[in-house]
Amino acid sequence: MNRGDTIKKRSTYVMKILIIIQELLIIFTIYFLGELTVYLLQSKFPGSIVGMLFLLAALHLKWIRVDDIRLVSSVLLAYMPLFFIPAGVSVMTTYTLMGGFYWQIILITMFSTLLVMVVTAKSVQYFIKRESK
Repeated sequence: MNRGDTIKKRSTYVMKILIIIQELLIIFTIYFLGELTVYLLQSKFPGSIVGMLFLLAALHLKWIRVDDIRLVSSVLLAYMPLFFIPAGVSVMTTYTLMGGFYWQIILITMFSTLLVMVVTAKSVQYFIKRESK
């Protein structure tokens, strides 16, 4: 390998790192705006959800393109199950507080999961039909 190939590989590596930093900056900025909005409005609504709504609006209004966050968002989606581990551990350590409510919790969980699946399926069908027109 000659010196030119080494420099080219390093510059490609540096460019990938800069792209990742740029995408992270976009995502964390929108997250911060969501948290800031909740703080300023003194709302009990989760700031992360507000940030996701801001991201959805920015994507819809084409202020941000999907390609602007594709790499980092695909990595975050790939490792999403890891983000549920702390919540699962929390439930396991405080299961005594749920005493007597097990069936209600199971039914609510099943209903909400089914509702999310139906809404997601209907949304996908709607957008597929809309795209084909």
